[in-house]
Amino acid sequence: MSDGSVSQSSRQTANSIVHHSQQDPEEDIALSTAILMALDSVPGYDLENSNSVVFEHIDLDALDDLFSPVAGTHRTGQVTFPVDGYEVTATAAGEITIRERGPSAT
Repeated sequence: MSDGSVSQSSRQTANSIVHHSQQDPEEDIALSTAILMALDSVPGYDLENSNSVVFEHIDLDALDDLFSPVAGTHRTGQVTFPVDGYEVTATAAGEITIRERGPSAT
């Protein structure tokens, strides 16, 4: 799913990156929405019928607030959290990386 505001690539490889996208800071899409779009584009992952709900793992409103622009400042940092068999990393720059977690990462 791409509407021009998020560039993305996906592939399915064990214990590696299965999705990478970059939220366009010029577009009016919240980072949390971009994360949900990214999860929805992972091959074989069904966001609507997954084993868990994303907000059971992270407060999406707090994530948006954490990285929202503040006048005169540049936000930095990243947040990583698990969702089902994946590890999602989002950065203040809008970079979203989803990795498949190995068997020992439960």
